[in-house]
Amino acid sequence: MTIVLYMLLAAAGLVLSFWLLVKGADFFVDGCVSIARLLRVPDLIIGLTIVAMGTSAPEAAVSISSAVNDPTNAGITVGNIFGSNILNILIILSISAVIVPITVDKSLLKKDFPLLIVSAVIMPVLFWIFDMQATRWAGLIIIAIFIFYMIWTIRDALASRKLNKQTEQPEELSEKPMRPLRSILYAVGGLAVVIGGGQLAVYCAKYIAQGIGISDSLIGLTIVALGTSLPELITSVVAARKGNSDLALGNVVGSNLFNVLMILGLSMVIAPFPVTMDSMVDGFVVLGASVVCYISAAGKKIGRAWGIVYLLLYAVYLTYIIWRDLA
Repeated sequence: MTIVLYMLLAAAGLVLSFWLLVKGADFFVDGCVSIARLLRVPDLIIGLTIVAMGTSAPEAAVSISSAVNDPTNAGITVGNIFGSNILNILIILSISAVIVPITVDKSLLKKDFPLLIVSAVIMPVLFWIFDMQATRWAGLIIIAIFIFYMIWTIRDALASRKLNKQTEQPEELSEKPMRPLRSILYAVGGLAVVIGGGQLAVYCAKYIAQGIGISDSLIGLTIVALGTSLPELITSVVAARKGNSDLALGNVVGSNLFNVLMILGLSMVIAPFPVTMDSMVDGFVVLGASVVCYISAAGKKIGRAWGIVYLLLYAVYLTYIIWRDLA
């Protein structure tokens, strides 16, 4: 009877967590869009920076704390980052596109998408160069790439702000965003609720899964991996539903770049670790997903058909990792 009661409480907690995720994402998106208006920069740039880094907080917490607290097991960082990046493209972007087709800004095709592919290529190359080791030198190299990317993005933001000031019309000023303090409170508070809701969802889902006899390894590959990506998922879906497709796409691309170039790079600097062949395979899956995403974005719109293709590709990958885990 007690176990049944706990399972019912876990199910109720799971429902509550999804409500928190949706409401938190509503506030987070509204706050970030308002900040973009206040700073006079495009939604895309806010999505690539503030939103991307904020929604990547769970991955950062898991990976960096793993490297700091238990360097001998820091190799799990690679699986966490690569798995999250695969989910970001093949699940988050697909669901967003199925709900509302995503318009692609041409600046993404010129700068961010090519760098996304370069980041997916450079990791296996660095691992191969350093004899299947994630070394501090490799970490410093990719952190340097991330710093270069951020400087480039900030320069674009400043140039866009200057252009907006020069071309701003009086009637456009009447569409005022929220006050600065309220915008920040919406963004920070909404993000906190999204992350908290994601953690509650993972805890409740793990309890339910264990209660019905699912193995811990399979839980890690599925529930926990999806749980750390819930902030990106809900934020992108809500942004797409609100018509802010730049924010949705920028969130996915920016999160993937931040995950690989900053979180993984910093983890490698903190605690170098050996790389397994499974991680190399996952790295090539990230590369393949990034290339497919770039091809679909080249048409200037990621429609529902591509969203379904992404979902099918993820189903194939999920089948593979389950088989790999059970073999």
